[in-house]
Amino acid sequence: MREIRTAALIGMGAMGAVFAPGLSATLGDGFRVVAGGARKARLARGVTVNGAPVTFRLTEPEGPAEPVDLVILAVKDYAYREALEQVGRFVGEDTILLPVLNGLDCARQAGEVYGPEKVLYASMWVDASMENGTAVYNPRGMVRIGEARNDPPGPRVLALEGLFRRAGVRCRVEPDMIHCIWLKFMGNVSENLPCALLGVPYGAYREGWPADGIRRALMAEVAAVARAEAGVELTEEDMALRNRIVYNQDPASRPSTLQDLDRGRQTEVELFAGTVVRLGEKHGLPTPVSAIMLQGIRALEAKNAGTIPGLPEAARTLAPLF
Repeated sequence: MREIRTAALIGMGAMGAVFAPGLSATLGDGFRVVAGGARKARLARGVTVNGAPVTFRLTEPEGPAEPVDLVILAVKDYAYREALEQVGRFVGEDTILLPVLNGLDCARQAGEVYGPEKVLYASMWVDASMENGTAVYNPRGMVRIGEARNDPPGPRVLALEGLFRRAGVRCRVEPDMIHCIWLKFMGNVSENLPCALLGVPYGAYREGWPADGIRRALMAEVAAVARAEAGVELTEEDMALRNRIVYNQDPASRPSTLQDLDRGRQTEVELFAGTVVRLGEKHGLPTPVSAIMLQGIRALEAKNAGTIPGLPEAARTLAPLF
């Protein structure tokens, strides 16, 4: 495949901010962010990424447009179906679609709409947050990319890797992207959700501490459903890797689900715990800890929405504190 020279990004949040500065600088007018309405107006003022102001070309999701070489989908799970529809006018015969959102099925869903031959896998191993137009992410983070298997990588994967390297986006082609996605999913479920339910930062995860016991129980549940659903083995070595990652996080850092609750936003608990519970039921596997995460975070969402009878008025607008 020829060099990637044009790209569109939909979803200019924490994950989108990982790509936008480098792609804008590298591709110039060949890069655009897809946004309309009030969101476009906000982004037109520019954003700050890791302390530096960034501006980029903005394109409405409606109207005529030329296909681009690459479309990056960086929205939340609950906005994904709409985003897939909105990028249709940028998708041509040779376009690569790269969903970078959390979860297990985003590549399959994109393939159902545009054809699986257009889709590559991605897994975001990046600690990032965004609020009020200011994004912060750890530049040591890594975007892992590829086909389902990459031994060796094909031309589309090599073209994408080349673009990211030119743009300063740290990336790695994984030999087995399906295993990689399940491993990241295990981290999202086990590390994100206890912090969100308990209202605590990553500092709560220390060997032998109560929150860490919950985290390890969740890892075991994900490993069981991964084996049953996809034949993927999440090994003791994989769990040791997640231990090293979480113990070396900034203890004050707050995972995305807790950030969403803090800001009164919809969370991705259905994508995380909801998926584990559903797959557990499908395969006859017990997932009691995931079920507690699911129901507990649903209750916190209801608290934020003010739909729990008897709440004091102040509790209907305040986010959980730690």
